[in-house]
Amino acid sequence: MTRCFLVESLKSDLGVAELVGIPTPQLDDGEVLARIERFALTTNNMTYAVYGDALGYWNLFPATRTGYGCMPAWGYAEIIDSKASDVPVGTRVFGYFPIATHLKMRPTKVTSRSFVDGAGHRTGTPEVYNLYELQPQEADPRHDSLIAIYRPLFITSYTAADYLRDRDFFDAEQFVISSASSKTAYGTAYCLADSQAPKIALTSARNIDFVNGLGHYATAHEYTDLTSLDATKRTVYVDLSGDPALRRRVHEHFGDRLAFDCLVGSTQADGFPEEDASLVGPAPVFFFAALQLDAYKAEGQSRTFMQRYQRAERDFLEHVGRPERPAIELIEHTGLEDAATVIAGFHDGSTDPAAGHIFSPNAE
Repeated sequence: MTRCFLVESLKSDLGVAELVGIPTPQLDDGEVLARIERFALTTNNMTYAVYGDALGYWNLFPATRTGYGCMPAWGYAEIIDSKASDVPVGTRVFGYFPIATHLKMRPTKVTSRSFVDGAGHRTGTPEVYNLYELQPQEADPRHDSLIAIYRPLFITSYTAADYLRDRDFFDAEQFVISSASSKTAYGTAYCLADSQAPKIALTSARNIDFVNGLGHYATAHEYTDLTSLDATKRTVYVDLSGDPALRRRVHEHFGDRLAFDCLVGSTQADGFPEEDASLVGPAPVFFFAALQLDAYKAEGQSRTFMQRYQRAERDFLEHVGRPERPAIELIEHTGLEDAATVIAGFHDGSTDPAAGHIFSPNAE
């Protein structure tokens, strides 16, 4: 009997996560069972949880208990049982998984490169979250770990930069980027390199040295130092923190020189942002990478986009993963027992931004 485990998060307090045992999934015709090899946990997973109800992330992997949700993560898995003739045992995939040992899926739209999980509860979400890319059996664990950590973040960084570029960067004279130590934030700064406007980091005091060492920002400032920023320059705010109090301070400081407020993430928020008519300047615009990708698909630009994205991702991974000066240290976790502690660290902001957490839930 296969032993299966799942980590569930308490929706009312996202810093609380619990490991629970679940029955071995039984397959019907057309279904497969995936054994999860490795996945990454980052602050991005907290964003999925914060928007779990508003954007449907909690629907992807139903929890076993009322009041709990299954936080999604990106990683690799191998098909160990199959009743789907076109997805045989031994198939290896990259995609979206629960923090768990196993996942039952119903492959649809199967091609030589990918399939979509067509399970009924996964409808209504952008297809990118239900798509599983076939992978070679021979794996480089370090490369796979970097992909699991950075790919879901970098594609958000890249598409957010695309969104701003398509609008001539709103004629920005400077970009102010909050939660600058987060991987999505410094990926965005990297992707905005073709704009001459300086990229200014906002971060906590404990992360200031890390942010300064990244090399992606012109300057780095603590949140308490916000008022020292030049308020006469036309500014685009790229918000990765989601902190409403910080947002208000940004709007009040820059006033009518704030050209655009692009809300990309919520590393420091506990829920979906509410409209605030009292904010000075432009209303925040929520950026959802999956919708941008769906728009490329609708316009017939998916192939062209992916070609240029893949080149950029390769260059970025070479940059952050260079052996002589890696941006992060990979922290390997065997099993799922450490997941609750890592999630709690993301929730309270105590996690070292230089750590990249990788879980191998089924490792011996």
